[in-house]
Amino acid sequence: MKKTTLPILALSLFTALFFSCNKKMTAEKAFKPRLATETKCQINIAGNYKNFEALEAEFDRFNEFYPDVELSFSFLDSYNSTIKSALAGESAPDIYMTFQWMLDRPEYKELFASAQDMSDEKELGFNLSTIRSELIEHTSDGRTPMVPVLSGSYGMMVNEDIFKKEGLRIPESYTELVDCCNKLKAAGYKSPIMVYADNFMGLPLIYSYFCKSLENNPDAVAMLNQLTPVAGQYLKPALEWAKSFMEEGLIDLDQCRTLKDKYNAVIMTFFKGNIPIMLCDTDIVSGTLKREAQSQAFVNNPFKYSFRIFPATDQNSYFVNNVSVGFSVNKNSKNLDMADEFMRFLVRTEELNNLAKIKRLITVSKDYSFDEVFAPLSKSTPIYLGELGLIDSAIAQMRTAVQQVLIGNMTVEQAADNYGSFK
Repeated sequence: MKKTTLPILALSLFTALFFSCNKKMTAEKAFKPRLATETKCQINIAGNYKNFEALEAEFDRFNEFYPDVELSFSFLDSYNSTIKSALAGESAPDIYMTFQWMLDRPEYKELFASAQDMSDEKELGFNLSTIRSELIEHTSDGRTPMVPVLSGSYGMMVNEDIFKKEGLRIPESYTELVDCCNKLKAAGYKSPIMVYADNFMGLPLIYSYFCKSLENNPDAVAMLNQLTPVAGQYLKPALEWAKSFMEEGLIDLDQCRTLKDKYNAVIMTFFKGNIPIMLCDTDIVSGTLKREAQSQAFVNNPFKYSFRIFPATDQNSYFVNNVSVGFSVNKNSKNLDMADEFMRFLVRTEELNNLAKIKRLITVSKDYSFDEVFAPLSKSTPIYLGELGLIDSAIAQMRTAVQQVLIGNMTVEQAADNYGSFK
């Protein structure tokens, strides 16, 4: 039973068209409770989502096995700072959200010190083999303090109806992109590509391209991670690309600056139906389904849209697949056995896929499929940060350097020379 019940998005509203990708699912044993099914207790999960209907749906499914376990989700404002005090309080959460980038930062060391080691699958009964191993993070001492439950990427939302109306093929290469966008400009679309113009804008454009350039170059990754200024040389191809791209005139920064925030305003502006391409991440895509009915423009004139990788080159398509949400179990939980039991239930192919389907994010399971919005990703190859080894502080420097070039504040040389010194 749940303490509070948020409105759950009915699956009937989520018209899913699945595309098989990668490995076929191996038969998974049905979930069988390990604890007494009449157990009564409360399990609270804390996170930075203001609501988490997809997780609430999993609560309902778990209650079919443990009807007297009261599960709830708590939103913590300013989560990155308040979660530490929440764990130290009397009403500490039993499970809490954690993220890949936290692992590299010393200020979150105590956050993971409170986390149970999830690597002992035999003891805990977990089957982490259901999850793509590339998404599972391990500490230097071999611990697994967090388990990924949702993943995401960066790219672009495309209004497919606009391309159809203008007789254009949705671009899958950079050459096609430039050609299409120039034709769209000629047809009256002032800024064929839109984006919230803060230092986020470089990631949907260049992230996959940059990460791909570092594959098989561990020395470059090591230097970038050390934030040494000389490592800026490895940024130059991405910076040169950013400069060249902006010279194409496909993004009107003044029009982009009319977007008031990087989430709701981006979605609602896109739903007006007059923007061919909106650069974004999959967290923004996850908010689209709920807002379709909130946009009168979309209700009056619905259109087909999809999420795709931004084609920065004419080569094969790649996308950075990162952990969007991870869960850590509080090892000091008063109901640790039941918290582990819920995680054992959740970390199964069926539940992980169900969670991603409702949340409209990418599942972390090995047997992953895409709904119709994400279907174009099935043509692309994922790049995993865990395998690449690039840490968050290096990504932040890259992101800022690219941003400075995109908005014209710095030359390529200046941005490269300032690597490691950006605030």
